[in-house]
Amino acid sequence: MQKPSAYSGRNRLLAHLPQPDFGLLEPHLVPTDLPVRKQLESPNQPITAAYFPENGIASVVANGHVGRGVEIGLIGCEGVTGVALVMGVDRAVHDTYMQVPGAGLSITSEDLKRCSAASEPLRRALLQYAHAFSIQVSHTAMINARSKIEDRLARWLLMAHDRMEGDQLNLTHEFIATMLGVRRPGVTVAMNLLQKDGLIRAHRGVIEIIDREGLEKNSNGAYGAPEAELRRLLD
Repeated sequence: MQKPSAYSGRNRLLAHLPQPDFGLLEPHLVPTDLPVRKQLESPNQPITAAYFPENGIASVVANGHVGRGVEIGLIGCEGVTGVALVMGVDRAVHDTYMQVPGAGLSITSEDLKRCSAASEPLRRALLQYAHAFSIQVSHTAMINARSKIEDRLARWLLMAHDRMEGDQLNLTHEFIATMLGVRRPGVTVAMNLLQKDGLIRAHRGVIEIIDREGLEKNSNGAYGAPEAELRRLLD
């Protein structure tokens, strides 16, 4: 059976749901523009809505007491924001905002909780995604502690590419430095190394993926494990 008209088919988590369970959500889903820097969640504030991105990328950023924040997770067309709601918590711990503009479907936190309480398959799908997202976050912590900047950059570009439409990403070195929690000169050096190897092309805030297979190899194992688990759960 075809999904209702509000559904574009571009969010993989929604596409994974059986029709009756999607039908519980559908009346509450609101098409929403997601411009760059749109704040989706703020630390120590109630989560008022969850967002199912259809394109664009949201960053979950942990902000310490000293210095800039560090990205700990990416959310795109594979999932949903507001993972804490799935776990029965209604307040955010970290910042979540759009780093690549897009669009999606929003739902109030109360409606999401009510629908998931009424549907075991929906609740299970949301919990499975929360599990996959937690693996991504823990893997990011390990990679940030053990891997070289160029490996981390290759992994980050691959994760962004997974959530992009096309091969071009409009981001500055300064913004990527914030996402990786490193200094801008380090990103520039790593970017130049990847470009020298013919894996990417970077020019004036535009990064183009040229050789994805080579980029995966160049990540030296930093990319792949969380993505494999997500595929297992959603496919």
